[in-house]
Amino acid sequence: MNVGQLQARADRAAESAITHLYDRQREDGSWVDRLSSSTIATSLGVLSLNRADPEGYASRIASGIAWLRAHQRDDGGWAMADAEWPSSPGMTAFAIAALHEVDSDASHRHIQRGRTFLDENDAVNVIPGLNGQAPKTWPAALPTIWALTGLRDFEQQPDLPVEAILVPRRWRNKVSIALPAILGLGVMQSRTMKRSAPRRVLGRIAEPLALNWLREISGTNGGIEECPMIAGFLYLGLRQAGTGVDLQLASLRYLLETQREDGSWAIDRDLEISVTAYSIMALSEFQDVATEPLMQGTREWLLRNQWNKPFRQFGIPSGGWGWANPSGWPESEDTAVVLGVLADLGVPRTHPAVQLGVQWLLKMQNRDGSWSEWVRNTNIMNDRPCPGVTAHVVMALQRYGLSDAPGTALARALEYLRTHQEKDGSISSVWFRDNTHGTSRLLEAFVDSRKGSEPAAVAARDWLLANQAADGGWPLKHELPPKGSTAEETAWALFALLKAGENPAGPAILRAVEWLVNHQDSQGTWRPSNVGLYFDDLCYTDDLIAHTFVLRALGRWIKTISRGESG
Repeated sequence: MNVGQLQARADRAAESAITHLYDRQREDGSWVDRLSSSTIATSLGVLSLNRADPEGYASRIASGIAWLRAHQRDDGGWAMADAEWPSSPGMTAFAIAALHEVDSDASHRHIQRGRTFLDENDAVNVIPGLNGQAPKTWPAALPTIWALTGLRDFEQQPDLPVEAILVPRRWRNKVSIALPAILGLGVMQSRTMKRSAPRRVLGRIAEPLALNWLREISGTNGGIEECPMIAGFLYLGLRQAGTGVDLQLASLRYLLETQREDGSWAIDRDLEISVTAYSIMALSEFQDVATEPLMQGTREWLLRNQWNKPFRQFGIPSGGWGWANPSGWPESEDTAVVLGVLADLGVPRTHPAVQLGVQWLLKMQNRDGSWSEWVRNTNIMNDRPCPGVTAHVVMALQRYGLSDAPGTALARALEYLRTHQEKDGSISSVWFRDNTHGTSRLLEAFVDSRKGSEPAAVAARDWLLANQAADGGWPLKHELPPKGSTAEETAWALFALLKAGENPAGPAILRAVEWLVNHQDSQGTWRPSNVGLYFDDLCYTDDLIAHTFVLRALGRWIKTISRGESG
């Protein structure tokens, strides 16, 4: 296929994709995505409704159980999401717990196949806590759920101390997004498990503080972190404890509101702020979004969703944006992305929201020059320094003219990226699988900083080119599933290479564009893949992440090939 033919196909693909995107826009100017359904969230949702009112919620419970049965894999296990990801011992154990408690007789065959899968996959050693070892991360909740459903001795739960609320905030906040589940289940353990006399005293002191803390971080919709999984943990723990009735009811309300028609739940309700910003990033490659009438509401919607008060529970200042409201938390990634698109939408640096947002990012920088999501200077769970987040912040601050002179926040961030880059030129990203995302973002950050010829940027570019798959997509190697090229990673790599000045008519670029055009479906969009990571290794797909980044990459290629632009 010659360049002219490919350009004609890319033009048609982009036109169809733009139509699809505008068709998805809501009346208020924003967008909402669909995340893949989740085995763990569905298992916890079903267990919660069953304990709340098995007769009143019978149809909802039945649809959730039917979803779990239908999504058992041929090998007897369950995957983390309803997409291309292998069966997981952890997810299988959550599904078994729900089927065992809710409908063990009718689900006998499914449970037995699931247990066989666990036996064949060394689950005792794979799942933290099942053999008495101390869990290191969120899977501590799994043996707790097994204990609650009678699959494990109740007293053999991993210790989730509610007393964590008593330690100084700077220490307890190190676990960040896991803290709500730790406190909710910790209240349950404090009330129902054997404890020494000193711990009983501490538990009585800690419980009201923990419950009040949970009330403070709950959104008006009853959710915490816009996460049905967290709602399930809270409901089950507090109901077993017989306390926090208002929090129980709020969590139950949130679960009822977020259950899907097919009976499942997603790991998060949605990423509406994130994907609205991504949509603007994509459309800005084709039009002046600052003057587009359909974007006027979008700009105001984004400004309304800024946190104009501190998130006191984690010591986070005012001025950030979260991934969704009302119960999402302000964090670095989406604050950076939103600030960038506000510049696209014509909001000047002198605007109070922009000034507050820029100062928010500067306050949130870690000592090593990086950015995490919520808590500064921590290195646990997902809330640890992230090259992808750091690169996004660099790009946002560059948009508003901040200097990268020695000693500045930007200079320290670029040095962090340099020193954490692998010898082969790649760099990882906490929130997405493998290295395509982080490496692409690093390259973009250096280009935006007018350092595209530096060794770090050149090495990143070379790594991307060397790791293009034979079919034209990315990635070449897979540490995590799915296998094969994905729309998301191909789009990230293609856009970064074009931004760095790669020849738009070069063979690597043409093969990538052809891959994207060939994989567009009849609806004008692209199949999302499990590239997003959440809570360490929980994965998800997101339809608008795939769509918007592909559209953005095609838009940049169309511009560079037709107008001779680069960078």
